[in-house]
Amino acid sequence: MRRTREEKSWGLWSIQDQVSHVASLPYRWLLIRWGAILFGDALPRDEALFERFDGRMMKEEYCPQIQELINVMRDSFALAWEVLGAETTESIRDGRHITERVPQGKIQPGTGEDVRRWRENVTLKAHRTGVWIDPEDAELFHFNLEYTFRHMLWEAYAHLKTIQMHKKEEGLEPLVQIPKEGYLLVLKWE
Repeated sequence: MRRTREEKSWGLWSIQDQVSHVASLPYRWLLIRWGAILFGDALPRDEALFERFDGRMMKEEYCPQIQELINVMRDSFALAWEVLGAETTESIRDGRHITERVPQGKIQPGTGEDVRRWRENVTLKAHRTGVWIDPEDAELFHFNLEYTFRHMLWEAYAHLKTIQMHKKEEGLEPLVQIPKEGYLLVLKWE
């Protein structure tokens, strides 16, 4: 579960890291980025949860075993369903949006990934709607709720795909087919 394959572009994170990242996605996007807009001061999860994040993953001391991560994932996905259940097709596309400043050369702490390159070469190519660069300030990216839900789904597909590639290297065949959409149409792995 913790093996990496650094010789492969998809293998830099272990299966455990992949699951940890996906488990934290709804919390980070819906509570931290969207929290004030969606919930005001009444977050549906305790803010102490934020202390469990280490960048884009759950801190290992809180979830040392894969089953603990799966339990966290169930709750974070339940949060996503709670939010989605309160929205409509129209409301996820309304004027509400969040903003992220992404200057040239912005590096993701802990991974060294170029955030701007990801936004330009993956995000903007995969999403036809819901994300845009500010016409007044090219460093600002805006995201609506439609983008956010699509992003979380496509991230989950991409990380599930890399988990399958790890398992295939161990001689295990995938048990499910992942829809080839979103980021899987843009990302290139060997």
